[in-house]
Amino acid sequence: MAESTAAINEKNETDEVVIATYRDAIQGSGDAYYCWEGTFVWEALTVNNGGVIEPWLAESWEHNDDCTEWTLHLRQDAYFTDGVQFNADVCLANIDRWGKDLTSTYTSLSIEKTFPNLDTLEKVDDFTIKCTFTEPLTTLEYNLSDYGSPMFSPNCFDEETGVISDYAIGTGPYKIIDHKENEYVLLERNDDYYGTPGNVKTFRIRCIPEAETRISALKSGEVMGLADNGAITMDAAQDLCNTDPNFAMDITPSHMVEYITFNCQNEYLSDSRLRNAVSLATDRDSICEVLYGGLLEPAYSYLSNQSVFHLDIQGEYDMEKAKELAAEVLGDQTVDMNMIIRSNTASDYNCKAVAEYMKQVYAEIGLNIEIEILDSNIYKERQAEGDFDMALTVSGLNNADPASTFKAYFTSDGTSNKQYGLNYYNPEIDELVEKATTIADVDERGEIYDQIQTILYEDMAVCPICYQVNVNIHNVAIENYAGRTFGVGLPTISWTE
Repeated sequence: MAESTAAINEKNETDEVVIATYRDAIQGSGDAYYCWEGTFVWEALTVNNGGVIEPWLAESWEHNDDCTEWTLHLRQDAYFTDGVQFNADVCLANIDRWGKDLTSTYTSLSIEKTFPNLDTLEKVDDFTIKCTFTEPLTTLEYNLSDYGSPMFSPNCFDEETGVISDYAIGTGPYKIIDHKENEYVLLERNDDYYGTPGNVKTFRIRCIPEAETRISALKSGEVMGLADNGAITMDAAQDLCNTDPNFAMDITPSHMVEYITFNCQNEYLSDSRLRNAVSLATDRDSICEVLYGGLLEPAYSYLSNQSVFHLDIQGEYDMEKAKELAAEVLGDQTVDMNMIIRSNTASDYNCKAVAEYMKQVYAEIGLNIEIEILDSNIYKERQAEGDFDMALTVSGLNNADPASTFKAYFTSDGTSNKQYGLNYYNPEIDELVEKATTIADVDERGEIYDQIQTILYEDMAVCPICYQVNVNIHNVAIENYAGRTFGVGLPTISWTE
């Protein structure tokens, strides 16, 4: 039985809530963001709320008719936890920091990515900045969302290098007070937060890489919840909740999609007929039902079904057609190919089981698949060197408008196209992506994104498998453990007993 409100409020002040993730929520001073957005330490200029861009540290914005001039109006009541007020000078110092060639395990951070074709940035007044571009930029508010524009106190990063030297200092509802690498981060409520304060004063987010150890810690009461993408497999979460009334789970839509990516320099996979044969031989309905407990939906579009620009393409499973297409490319021969998977993706998203299914069914179309599960660093090296045939991965958009993602992954000079060894080239995609960034009207731009998604599907540039969900499981001793795009909503969590 729940205790009185006064007792719960007291417990929220005195008892820390421990949550486990598979990775360290703090990447440290060498990382552009320093910490995961799910720590609620830093905030950005805009936020992507289910595909809708909303104000955050920027209260409002407007642009001229051709979208070459943008004016951002900043909050006047936000303070960093070191007491520095967020204003135009601080905002410009942060943007300047993005030009320091910073790297991150989360996603890239650069002026060119967020402000492509930037000409000038200027302070209009203490809480207003103006951005001028040499080419129209129709998607700035999308580019700025979440990981597109993190804001930190100038006191916590080096002016010359941009590196955060000590703990990251943000304007968010929580602040970092202790961290032990790959073990835990201790977060304390920011009682001077301009918005609604958190309920629980202290959170400890533990890093527990092994899935079985995470679940054991949850069962024993060492941790109250598991969070982050892939924190627990769907079948494990369902089994635990179905057999133990002490646990409940929150299932929320995710921006993540499971894909097969192809190295289009492979002499056979360079032919779109074989890539389409792979797609046709993939029974997505069975994967979602059997391997993911019916919680996922089959995917045929490149963009997540949570994207406002998602095109609902309905594909098919047809093994006979797959065999015919494969035979057109391979003839009667059987070809050896490898499929690489990042080790944490293999376990945390059940991708090893998915790959083993694929190995079996792709043999029917003449592909002898060797599955290679690789450490993260080796996986990235193999991608960059083009030393693979297929990769099974889970990834998602980093902001609400897909223009920068389409450009990075599918244009001829795209950075991710090269970095991840896709080697995909289609001049029609190059032209459409370039055109999209010049169109201010959202509906008209959406029509171009529909064309891009259609071409990517017909060409099977990558093979989408399923649209992921976030499965966040928790002990019922806490409540309001609601999933967010990044993690769970720490500020809403409260003890119940």
